[in-house]
Order: sequence, then structure tokens, then C-alpha cells
Amino acid sequence: MPKYSGVDFIDFDSQLNDEEKLVRQAAREFVENEIIPIIEKHSREATFPMHLVPQLGELGFFGANLQGYGCAGMSNVAYGLMTQELERGNSGLRSFVSVQGALVMYPIYTFGSDAQKNKWLPLLQLGKAIGCFGLTEPQFGSNPGGMLTRAVKKGNKYVLNGEKMWITSGSIANVAVVWAKCEDEKVRGIAKSRKKICSPESPVCAARSVASIKLVTASAGALSAQPWRATTPRCNTQKPANNSPTSPSPRTSSSRKSSPG
Repeated sequence: MPKYSGVDFIDFDSQLNDEEKLVRQAAREFVENEIIPIIEKHSREATFPMHLVPQLGELGFFGANLQGYGCAGMSNVAYGLMTQELERGNSGLRSFVSVQGALVMYPIYTFGSDAQKNKWLPLLQLGKAIGCFGLTEPQFGSNPGGMLTRAVKKGNKYVLNGEKMWITSGSIANVAVVWAKCEDEKVRGIAKSRKKICSPESPVCAARSVASIKLVTASAGALSAQPWRATTPRCNTQKPANNSPTSPSPRTSSSRKSSPG
């Protein structure tokens, strides 16, 4: 069977420069060679192809449109073309890449301290660390206005209390960017480092209790934190969403109907 060469009914390619076409072609070849041959097997066996993570990092797909810290620094158009190709191969894998770059690396890049950027961004870019984005809650979904998770300052620390669910990469992440309301009712992101507690073949969507986590304060935005101390039960309730091809089961789907995280 001939490899996929794309379709262009509206002469879209005429709007792209050489760099953007090169990025798209690299992503297309990766999908054809590395994802399509294996993804059905992973879907049937309810596993995630973790062996692809270092390759995604080497290709510069994590944090692809950020500057510095080893990131590719590609244009937003090139970034979009790359994720479009990954989506063609598998929606769950594209979601994994989007969460890593846009929902974990970008907040740290934009709001984090220099120490946080220097610690996490190079590791996340290479895929040597995995990140997750804790927005969605069982009571209100992805609606920040109804968020129940709270971050309360006590001395030079914050105590984070709440519950998150349907979190892409939540069961395997090294760092979590957790959304919480502070005492002034403003929603802030808190960067929380943790040890991985699940095997690489674990589901990539998780439910998580975040009760009584003590955090060291840093910049307002992403905050420095001590090692993870919360319990992390597996997701046992299905979020209303279409299952992605790599979803380990309907109850651990990494697809989303509303905004990710």
C-alpha cells in the first residue's frame, strides 16, 4: 500500500513555507513508520507506546513552539501541522504531546521561576520527564469557575486540597501543573513534582486526590513544591467523551469532550 501523501483540495500548501512543509513531512513519516504499524495492537492490549516518547523528544515535538531550553522554536503553523499529522496516526498520542508541550511546558515557560524552567523544561523537552495538567474535576468538569480545589497559604507554604479526574498522563507524570483557587478566589497553576508511582504501561488517564499537599511558595503562577504526598487512585468513572484509539478502556479514556486537563 502506498504511503499517505496528504490531500489538498484548497491549495493550502501554497501558503506554507519550506520549513513548515519539512516539519509536516517529518511528522508524517514518523506516523507512517512508528505509529500506524503498532497502534492497533496497543489499543487492543490497553497499553500506551511509551517507547515512542524519547523519539518524540528527539524530533523536537515536545514544546515545539517554545524558544530555548532545547526546544525546537518552530512557528505556530509548523506546530499545528505537526500535531495534525500525529492526530491522523492516533488521537491519544497527539493529546499526550499537546499536554506535554502546551499545558505543562508552556505554563512553566511563561509563569515559572528561573529555577523551575531550568529544572523541568529541558527534561520535558527530551521526554525524560512527563507532565500532566490538573484542571478537570469530577464535580464541574473543566469549568474553572466551579473549581473546588483550593490552595491555602500557611506560612511560607501552600496546602493544596481537592480532587482531579480524567487527567492525561496523570498516572505516569513526574510533574503536575495543578489548577486551584487561592484565598483571593483567583485561579492559579501550581507546579507539583512527584515520583512516578505507576508502571510505563499504566493507563495515561487518572483520578487523583490532592488532599493536604504542602507546597513551597515561589512565583505566582507555577509554584515550586515538595515531593508528592497524595494518594492517586485509578480512574473508575467515565468522563463523557469519545474514546481515542489508544484509550486503555472506556473508563480510562484520554479523550475529552471539553477542554483538556
